[in-house]
Amino acid sequence: MSRQPHHRVPCVSRNQPQDEYNHACGEGRYRNADCEELMQSGGLNTSQVNAENGVDTRLHMVRQGDQGAERMLVYELPEDALGAGSSFGNDQIWVNSKATGAIERLFSLDIGQAVTGSLVIRYTAPQHGMMHYGCRMPGPGESHEVGQICRPDVRVQLQQDRPGSFRIHPAYQRRRFSLSGDMSVTETLFLPKKHGLDPSIAYQIIRITNDSSAERSIRIFAYVNLRGLTESDVSADFDPQTGTLVATNESHPDWARVFGFNTTPSGVMTSHDVSHAYDPVNVLPVTNDTSAKGNIYGVVQMDVNLNPGETHELAVMVAFSSKGPDHAQRIFEEGRDFNAAFQETIQHYQEVLDVARIETPDRIINQGVQWSKANMLRVMGVYPVARAFTNEPGVSSNVVIRDLAWFVYGNDWMLPDISKAMLLAAAGKQYPNGKMCEYFSALDGHIEDYGLNINDDTPLFILGVCHHYLATGDEAFLKEVFPAVEGAARYLLSQRNDDGLVSCSARGVNVWGIASWRNVIPDYTLNGAVTEINALCYAALKRAAFLSRQTGKGEVGDTFDKEAETLKTSINMRLLNPDNGMYYLNIDVNGYMHTDVTSDEVFPVMFGVAPDDVAFRIISRLNSPDFWTAAGLRVLSNQSPEYDPSSHVGLLGGVWPGVVFWYAFAAAKYHPDSMVRGLREGFINYLADPKKNNTVPGQFSEWFDGESLVNRGMRLSPWEPPRYLWAAVEGLAGVEAGIDGFQVNPMMPPGWKWLAVNRLPYQGREISFFAARQADGIHLYATEALPSPCKVTDCGPTATQRIEAWSADAAVVAFHEDNIIHVCVGNSASQTLVVPWSLNGLLDPERNYSVRTYNSEYGGWVEGGTSRGKDLMALATPLEQEGFYILRFEPVPDDE
Repeated sequence: MSRQPHHRVPCVSRNQPQDEYNHACGEGRYRNADCEELMQSGGLNTSQVNAENGVDTRLHMVRQGDQGAERMLVYELPEDALGAGSSFGNDQIWVNSKATGAIERLFSLDIGQAVTGSLVIRYTAPQHGMMHYGCRMPGPGESHEVGQICRPDVRVQLQQDRPGSFRIHPAYQRRRFSLSGDMSVTETLFLPKKHGLDPSIAYQIIRITNDSSAERSIRIFAYVNLRGLTESDVSADFDPQTGTLVATNESHPDWARVFGFNTTPSGVMTSHDVSHAYDPVNVLPVTNDTSAKGNIYGVVQMDVNLNPGETHELAVMVAFSSKGPDHAQRIFEEGRDFNAAFQETIQHYQEVLDVARIETPDRIINQGVQWSKANMLRVMGVYPVARAFTNEPGVSSNVVIRDLAWFVYGNDWMLPDISKAMLLAAAGKQYPNGKMCEYFSALDGHIEDYGLNINDDTPLFILGVCHHYLATGDEAFLKEVFPAVEGAARYLLSQRNDDGLVSCSARGVNVWGIASWRNVIPDYTLNGAVTEINALCYAALKRAAFLSRQTGKGEVGDTFDKEAETLKTSINMRLLNPDNGMYYLNIDVNGYMHTDVTSDEVFPVMFGVAPDDVAFRIISRLNSPDFWTAAGLRVLSNQSPEYDPSSHVGLLGGVWPGVVFWYAFAAAKYHPDSMVRGLREGFINYLADPKKNNTVPGQFSEWFDGESLVNRGMRLSPWEPPRYLWAAVEGLAGVEAGIDGFQVNPMMPPGWKWLAVNRLPYQGREISFFAARQADGIHLYATEALPSPCKVTDCGPTATQRIEAWSADAAVVAFHEDNIIHVCVGNSASQTLVVPWSLNGLLDPERNYSVRTYNSEYGGWVEGGTSRGKDLMALATPLEQEGFYILRFEPVPDDE
C-alpha cells in the first residue's frame, strides 16, 4: 500500500507527540518472524500488553491490517508460554488443539461424538539413524560388524532447533518454528466459516521454506487417530482417484472420514503402531497397506524437494460426514482450495467482529469486547434439532435454557437472527403447563427438568424473548412466540407460596435440589424462596406485561404488571435481611432463613428489585477485598465458613467470569469505576501466564480457583462471552433498550474522556456514536438524534469504513451528511500519539472546506481556517494519552 504525505491539522498541544510506531513489536526482544513479515508489508500496528497490567510480558497484542481491511486484535507469544491450544467451532464441527498446535480431537455436532483423535504432523530427512535405534544389535558371541549398521529406508525426524511462537487469531491459530537444517515452518489450524452452512472439514496449512544454501529433501507425515471416541471398529481404504484415506465404522457405515493432503500423497497406510509418529531416528516409510482395522491411525506421506530459498505450501485436511463416504468425499473435494477457504474464513470473522465494535481508553476492555464476539461465533452450530450452542462444546449436545437466554442478551447485538432461531427452538420445548425445561438435546430433542417445579429457566426464557424483541422490533417473532411467553408467566404465578414468593419445593441435592444458576454443587440444596429466582420472576412478569400490551392484550398485561409489583413487595418484605440490609440467599422449604451473602446478591440489583440504597449497599459490599481477586469477583467471600476456592465446581468460592460481568452491569449506575474494574479484571486473567493458569489468550475460560486463579473448567466456555458483550453494550456504553423506552446514556467513569461504538444493530438499522467528555458534559456524536440525557449531535450516516487510520490505538467513528463530515478519533494508549489517517474520497478535492477541531487536551473548539479538499485528504492528528480529537469539515462557497 502506498503512503501519502500527512499534514497536521491546526491544534493546541502542550505535549510533544511520540512516534506511533515506537511500540513493543519494534523492539528487538519482541520482534519475531511473523512481525517482520507484516511490518514489511505495511500492515502491522502493535502494542504490548504489559507487566503493569499483570500480564506476562512475553505476550503482546497485534492489530492486524488497516482501518478498512482486517482490523482484528491478535496475540503473539512464545510456544513455551502455552499449556493448551485454541478451540474452534463452525456450524458442523468442533476442534480442540494442544499446546503443540496439533488437533486434539474433531467432534461432529451432527452425531455428538468425537470422530477423530489427535492429528499430528512430522517432518523427516533422508539421513538415517545409527545402530541402537535403526538396526539389529549383535547377539551373544557376534561381533559388531554383523548386520547392517542402519536401514536406508528409515528416516530421521527433523528436530526443532530453537523455540517457536504462536499467533492466536480469532479465525485461526498459527505455530511458527524452525527445524534443523535451516528449515522454517508454519502450521495454521482453522475451521472454515462463511455465509451459509459451514463445511465439516478441518485444516492444518503447512508452509515450509528452505533457508539453507543447499537443496533439501523433506518427507512430511500426517498421522490421525481415525476412531476418535466412536466404536473400535474402524476400517479405511485408499481412494486412488482422490488420493485420500476414507474411513468408516462397521457399526455405523455412514460415519465417514476423509483424510489426506490437498494434493495426491506419495504414500498412505493404516496402522496400530503409532510409535513412529514420535520416534526421533526410526521413522519408517508408509507401506500403502490399509488392512489394519479397529482403533487405527491413518498415515499420509508427502515428499517435497526444496531448492535454496524455495517455499512449498500444502494442507492436511480431514472431512467428516454422517451421510456416507460419498458425501464426505464431496466435502473434501469442494474444500481442496485451502487458501480460498482460509481467506473466506478471515473475511467472515472480520465482518462479524466489525459489528458492535466498542472501543474505549482501556485496551484490555477493547480486547475483551472483540474476543467475546469471536468466542460467541465459534460456539454457535447447526445441530440436528436446532441452530444453537451447547453447554460444553465438543463434549455435550445439551442446550441449557438459562445459558441460551443469557447468550441472547449478548448475541442480540451481534447476530440477532441466530438469537431468534434459538428462542423459537426453546419455545418448542416448553412443557404443556408453561414451565420451561432445564435443557433439551440438540441431537434428538428430548427434554429434562431434574424434577424441579421451578428454577431460573422459565423466567429467563421470558427475559430473553423480551430482550430480543426490544433489540430487533420483530413483530412477527413476537406474535409467534407470545403464547409460550404467556404460558410461562402464568406458570410463574402458579408457583407462589403463602408468602407470595415463588418457591421451589425440591428436597434433593445437586441438580435435583438447587433452584439457581449454581445448580451443580455436589451435596448441596438451595430450595424454597430463592432471592435470585424471585428477582428474575419479578423482571419476567414485568416484561411479560409489556409484551402482552405489544400484542394487544392489555388486560393480560395489567394482570402481569399488578402481580409483578405484588411479588416485588413480597421480596422486599420477606427476603430482605434487616440485620445487614441485604437479601437472604433463600428461605428454604422448612422456613429457615439462609443469610449467606454471595455474588447472587447482584440479581435484585440487575433486575430492578432492590431500592437504590439497598442496591448501593450490595455493590459496595461485593467490592470488598474478601470477594475480589486479580481475576474478578469470587462467588463467595473468602471469610465465609462455606468458602471452598478449588472444588464444588468453583461455586462456593471460585471466580466465575460471568458473575464478574453481571456485577459490572449491576455496578454501572452506582460505581462506574467498579464496572470498569469488573470488565477489565474479568478478562485480563485469560492473558496472564496462560501456561500456569490453563488458559488460552482471548478465550473466555469457565472458572478459576479462588486462590491460585488457575482455570479449572473449560478453556472456552460458551456462556461467559455473551455476558461480557452485554455488559459492555448495556452497562458501559449505556445502550438501554428497555420496556420504558430506548436511550443511550454512557456510564463512563470520571477518568474517561471518550467512548466509541460502531455499527450496533438496533431494530433493523445500525447505530454508531462517539461519546466525548467536553467542558459542559458528555456529548454524543451519532448517526441519528439518539434519545439521551447527554447532548446529542445528529451527524448523519456512518462513514467510518472510509477512514484509514494507521494506529492500533486509534478508535475512529466518522459521519457524512449533506457534505458535512465529522471524524472522531480516540486514543487508548497511555502516551501521546500522532495518528496518520486518510479521508479516502470523502472530500471533494476541488472544494473549499472550513475545519473546526475539538482537542480533549485543550478542552475547546478551535477554528482551523479554510483549505482545499485535496489538501485535507491525508492528515495526522496529535492525541493526548487516552484523549480524543473531533474534526468537522464543512464545504464553503469558493468566493468565501
